Amino acid sequence: MTAFEKWKASRQADILAAQGDVSLIAMHDIKEAMSVAEVAGTWAPTSENPGLTLTATMADGLKINGELVDGVYKIIADETIVEAADGRTMMATSQPESNHLLAIWDMTCAARQNYVAIDTYAYNENAVFEGQLERDEQQTFSFSHTSDSAGTRQHESIGEIVVEIEGQTYRLRPFAAGAYSIIVFRDMTSGSETYGTGRMLLIKPDANGRVTLDFNYSFLPPCAFSPHFNCPMPPFSNRLKRAMTAGEKNVIWK
Repeated sequence: MTAFEKWKASRQADILAAQGDVSLIAMHDIKEAMSVAEVAGTWAPTSENPGLTLTATMADGLKINGELVDGVYKIIADETIVEAADGRTMMATSQPESNHLLAIWDMTCAARQNYVAIDTYAYNENAVFEGQLERDEQQTFSFSHTSDSAGTRQHESIGEIVVEIEGQTYRLRPFAAGAYSIIVFRDMTSGSETYGTGRMLLIKPDANGRVTLDFNYSFLPPCAFSPHFNCPMPPFSNRLKRAMTAGEKNVIWK
């Protein structure tokens, strides 16, 4: 199995996992102590960012690490998994300017049952490019999001990736994602052959700022699988004037 085939298999496994994108049924912005429709307990923002607190009794049937919740528990963002008796799972997470989000997954939801696979292009050797990072002292950049009615959000950004594609120089703007950065982009296939909002590409510049952009590994954003995600959209700098026939195309549903 090639590295590309292994990547496609790992993507399929991630999508179908307990906290896979296709199983997300709700995303609540917890601004004060409140209950939510999908699960028991009272959820509240932590005093520090990001994270939540959960208040529940044993009768609510919520578990952390297999133990029933009985009292007030701190839910560490992107780490603590809360399990409900019906199999639903919950996790605190965050986005820029939304530090106290509650994500809820259900592996029995309709989308999970109707999901088939990810339609993907065959590996394209002409979709690999070498770029150079130009660091930005500002360290932030404005991105619009799919579910925001107006305005933008400030994401951390390492700078611009300067790359030449078919004779045209682009200055692609990534946003930070842990040790990596992600370029969210559109191209001439967007909305026809591929997901209309755009696709994403994970990059990691080396110590000298050199970065390989292999668009064969471009992937669908989480909002392609569930409307409850609020994904960043491609800024104008990340809109390619060519068809990038590589990477994931669309979700296949029953």
